[in-house]
Amino acid sequence: MAKIIPFRAVRPPRSTAALTATRSYISYTDEERDEKLRNNPYSFMHIIHPPGTEDMSGKPKFKQVRSTFLEYISKGRLMKEDRAAFYIYEQSYDGCTFKGIIAGIAVSDYENGTIKKHEHTLTKRENMFKEYLETTKMNAEPVLLVYSRQKTVDDIIETYEKTRPEYEFTTTDMHDHKLWVVKDKEDIQILEKAFASLESVYIADGHHRCASSALLGTEKRNHVGGSDQKMATDYFSAYLISDHNMEIKPFYRGVKFKNNTSPNEFLEGLNREFDVAEKGNEPIEPQNPHTIGLYLEKTWYELRPKAGTFDKDDPVGVLDCHIISVNVFDKLLGITDEKTDPNIQFIPAVNGVSALMESVNNGTFDAGFVPPPVLVEQLKTVADKNMIMPPKSTWVEPKLLSGLIIYDIHEL
Repeated sequence: MAKIIPFRAVRPPRSTAALTATRSYISYTDEERDEKLRNNPYSFMHIIHPPGTEDMSGKPKFKQVRSTFLEYISKGRLMKEDRAAFYIYEQSYDGCTFKGIIAGIAVSDYENGTIKKHEHTLTKRENMFKEYLETTKMNAEPVLLVYSRQKTVDDIIETYEKTRPEYEFTTTDMHDHKLWVVKDKEDIQILEKAFASLESVYIADGHHRCASSALLGTEKRNHVGGSDQKMATDYFSAYLISDHNMEIKPFYRGVKFKNNTSPNEFLEGLNREFDVAEKGNEPIEPQNPHTIGLYLEKTWYELRPKAGTFDKDDPVGVLDCHIISVNVFDKLLGITDEKTDPNIQFIPAVNGVSALMESVNNGTFDAGFVPPPVLVEQLKTVADKNMIMPPKSTWVEPKLLSGLIIYDIHEL
């Protein structure tokens, strides 16, 4: 069962929510970040990167983040919810609408395997994030978890969508955002019961944040000797979205040939592993498994892996990003570690296939690969089998805002 709880979020007033919330820090250019810090006193950017901390790192910077966070509360730029609530959050753009529940979810669900993962995490990053959480005492952005569709959850969301949202605004990337606050005790109980009926939920985005929250929660629980005392660190913030309402996009692969491999030699090698069809100038962006786009010397090719070149009964081996890793990068180019080899780069599909083409045309890469997106059911199957996907297998939408709904680790 998945244990979720309502919590008293720290959040901006309705009038300044659009000015406060930010995208991920790394999604902005230096110029955009500077502009926000210079011209928007409400921006959450001031909290996560306080002025004067440019040359700071680790705990000294984290302490300043906490100090600025408390300052924003004291000035009324952020406020604490008067009582525990769930939050229904909706994001819409380009004809797509995503909606789900923001809640606290139990650290114990991560430890006992109810929350399932499909990526490895790095101990160094886990410990760094744990120190960040322990010092700043906040989850500024929920992790993204996916669950099997529940009618009762859909019904609650639909009911609230007929009422006025607490927040309704559009950000400069042309994304529409809406949020409703769920404080009704009966509705809270319905949602708690619906998620308690689930055997599993799956990490879609935020493996390191889940792991670091679990580290902190376990440490704090051990510190009190496993007592029944209710602690905020027993939970972390999650955005729970159903498996019919999320979108997975691929990462493109740009590769530089090793060992003076020529384009003709490369195509000859591909023909041993794939059925290769030249398609001309029109970009190939496949949506179905086992159709892969290749851009080489300003020409597009369609690749279909030949029978016997992959294990169709292996949940990881059947993924097209894995097929590319094994049958192209390893066998043909000698690239055995995609995480560290400088001859390969990953480009999110949201950047557009034109970005991949330009990088091939200007010689940054010799070739570009466009795999189809991983299916939600494939992700769940890999996680159910306690297996790990190849690096950069999924780009998951939606991407959530920071500073909109903050889980205060200091108190529930």
